[in-house]
Amino acid sequence: MSPRLLIVAGESSGEIYGSLLAPYLNKDFELIGIGGKHMAQAGIKLVGEITHSLGVFEVLGQLKKLKRNMEIATRALKEVQGVILIDYPDFNIPLARKAKELGKRVLYYVSPQIWAWRKGRINTIKEVIDYMAVVLPFEEAIYKKAGIPVKFVGHPMLEAMMKELNINKIEDFKLQDKKVLRDKFDINQKTVITLMPGSRPGEIKRKMPLMLKLMKYFDCETTHFIIPKAPNIDFSETILKQITSSGNVTIFNEQSFTALAMSDVAVITSGTSTLQAALLKIPMAVIYRMNPLSYLIGRTIIKGVKHIALPNVIADFMKIGDIRVKEFIQKLDSRKIAKEINLLLYDNNYRENIINFLDNIRRHFITKEASREVAEICRQLF
Repeated sequence: MSPRLLIVAGESSGEIYGSLLAPYLNKDFELIGIGGKHMAQAGIKLVGEITHSLGVFEVLGQLKKLKRNMEIATRALKEVQGVILIDYPDFNIPLARKAKELGKRVLYYVSPQIWAWRKGRINTIKEVIDYMAVVLPFEEAIYKKAGIPVKFVGHPMLEAMMKELNINKIEDFKLQDKKVLRDKFDINQKTVITLMPGSRPGEIKRKMPLMLKLMKYFDCETTHFIIPKAPNIDFSETILKQITSSGNVTIFNEQSFTALAMSDVAVITSGTSTLQAALLKIPMAVIYRMNPLSYLIGRTIIKGVKHIALPNVIADFMKIGDIRVKEFIQKLDSRKIAKEINLLLYDNNYRENIINFLDNIRRHFITKEASREVAEICRQLF
């Protein structure tokens, strides 16, 4: 009988990573998990569902479900030989402790951002896991220094991107493919700009008015906008009416990789999407705004990190040149952001420098196959 593993993901991105990992494990392990539709379709028998709890208030609204999932996961621990925990640290680190108390081996996949805040968590992590698989290249050194078994496996987002774009290697995507995609979606304008307002309701509320204001700076005859919508987000009737009234906007359900792939420039709320754009070498302006009090508290808590866009963070830690993607934090002046977009579009030297910078970042990822490498770790660990 094959060993049984429990895979736990708490958010949409994590369950996609779990679904990408499953095909590499199905032959050797029986898989059960807490996840969503993608993990179920990949052959993982779900014992619980993800909460989509991303922010503080979303978590408060789903405390019952979180408690229920912890009870389910704790019971499942008794029936498995090992545990794969994907991101979601406020749930998965306590679960890892329960697993260790039961003598189960624990692989943690996608590290908490200990390099940004709550750095002391690394001591807890050392106590409760057996192996850490990290997805950012500089994180490996942090865990090695702490004496925690670790490997940089690459980012599973690259696999998700290649799957969506139907390519075998990211280098296979060429300029002519951009035109083919635009033709497929009947986008005929010369310039395409992707607007990514985020995946949380609060982000949408704070960023969408800015996105809509930005559109007014560009000629609707020559510019087309794409807005990818996260799977757990619904735009309000008011926002939908504003979006569709201009006639040069396409809303995509989820397909963020496709949207970015056909774009000339992107405006992105800070997060993993900035790395998506970097992997496709799409120049971007990065925006970030949160509640002023939360921002002040965050600045107090977060030490040693100068940037919020992941390509910039990676470059800072790995000392890659001095060019960085432009970030607009808190003060989101639409006129200044529009000016940056125009520089990225029409200043050839500036655009080329940014693209070269992004290429230097993506070189760390394009030779890695995260799911395959994590599966190999599992075969050794379990």
